[in-house]
Amino acid sequence: MKLAELAYNLKWFFPGLLDKPLKALEKLWAQKKVRMIVVCSVVLIIAVPLAIVVSARIILSADGKKNMMGDVFSFDQIAPEDFFIPEEPDFLPPVMLEQEQKKTWSVEDAAEFWTPPSQFPREFWLEEVSNSIDRLLEPLP
Repeated sequence: MKLAELAYNLKWFFPGLLDKPLKALEKLWAQKKVRMIVVCSVVLIIAVPLAIVVSARIILSADGKKNMMGDVFSFDQIAPEDFFIPEEPDFLPPVMLEQEQKKTWSVEDAAEFWTPPSQFPREFWLEEVSNSIDRLLEPLP
């Protein structure tokens, strides 16, 4: 439609000057349309029966003999547990969200969190005490 509008506008601006070229253009457009319709018709006439024949052969060959691709691509069954991620190992103790505070501690309860000072050598404590005193006295003038 845009080509026809363009031709009409050009005729209006240039009367008589473009009559011959525009008629040649219209003929060419008509020939292309006819050519396209003929080509599409031939393709449909050939392609549709060919598709029907091919699909019929595939269906009939599937019924008559075993599918040849089944022998080429055969897979072992996958176990259902292989589809899921295994659970993580349970190596951590369960989390206690809330715990009652103990009012008194027994020796066995405190042993988990307490290391008696007598288990460390004397030199260790002398060095720790001397380092602590040095850190406290260093900022003083």
